[in-house]
Amino acid sequence: METLYTARLHGFPNLTRSGMEPALSEESVLSLLIVLGSSISLVGLVFAFITYSLFSDLRNLAGTTLMNLLAALFMTQLLYVIGVGGVPDPELCVSLAFSLHYIRLCVFCWMLVMAHHMYTQFTTNLNLVPITDNSIGRHFIKYSVLAWGVPGLLLAAAVLIQYHDKAGKMLDTASLKVHNCWFLDKNGFIYGLLVPVALIVLITLSYLLRAAVVSRYVISMQVDKRVRDKMRRKRTLQIVLFTKITMVLSSVMVLGALTMFIKSETLWIAYHVGQGLQGIFVAMLVTCNCQVLKLYTRTIKSKRSKMVPSYGNLAAEARNIIGHHSGITKSTSLQLLTWEPAPDSV
Repeated sequence: METLYTARLHGFPNLTRSGMEPALSEESVLSLLIVLGSSISLVGLVFAFITYSLFSDLRNLAGTTLMNLLAALFMTQLLYVIGVGGVPDPELCVSLAFSLHYIRLCVFCWMLVMAHHMYTQFTTNLNLVPITDNSIGRHFIKYSVLAWGVPGLLLAAAVLIQYHDKAGKMLDTASLKVHNCWFLDKNGFIYGLLVPVALIVLITLSYLLRAAVVSRYVISMQVDKRVRDKMRRKRTLQIVLFTKITMVLSSVMVLGALTMFIKSETLWIAYHVGQGLQGIFVAMLVTCNCQVLKLYTRTIKSKRSKMVPSYGNLAAEARNIIGHHSGITKSTSLQLLTWEPAPDSV
């Protein structure tokens, strides 16, 4: 049965019991750390998804696309954990490799969709208050077809490449098990994942750069200094957030590509640590920011105001009741300041 980091164990041809104990203990500790990191990432992604589901202010088109990105990242982390310890079944190994291939492409496609939507908002909205979009459903369908459909086409191309390289023997998983069925073979990985992801990242960065240029131009057009400063803070926060998420995802993919071509224990460990923790990094980036924290603070304050009675309001209501029963009404109108009914004349 293949175990985690089998490529490292292959370098020791005559392992006795005393020689295996240090290696196995090292592998078991590292595997435990990876599982713990992935578990933390899964919990963080679920928390972030619930956060964007609860608040109505976040359930716009930008928030919905971000929720799809979180869902794709969650599936990536979950499938990644399945491969820890090795996958002895050939059919399960092939399914895991193709599933991870597809969901990784979906993650980067949703990142591209988010950057495109931000750029579109910056070019069409010249005010601080966003314009209400009545065609969210139509735009979301287009984005979903792009972010979930295009990776399917790329996966089909990767399957054909893998089928050609294997000469039809798709269940020959000896080369896949070297990396615990996390990647396809060399050609399928390069042309089916690495090249498309590189193009998607370049397009995403171009949208981020163009959004920054447009944002700077729009901000300079604002007359009011307070509005100009507030718009600068808000849009800078959004651009920096998307740039950080892109950098985290791209860094993990680069480490994965290096482990495919360079046999290095340091790169191998660095990739799996980054892969296991990328979920919690992204979850912290999208939840621990000013806008989300303001929503939490606003919700807590509203709950406290509902629970604690306002004595000023109670006193006002008491005065109104007394005035109502005594026949006296408070008003600034001179007509209503008279007695009803009028007193008898003497």
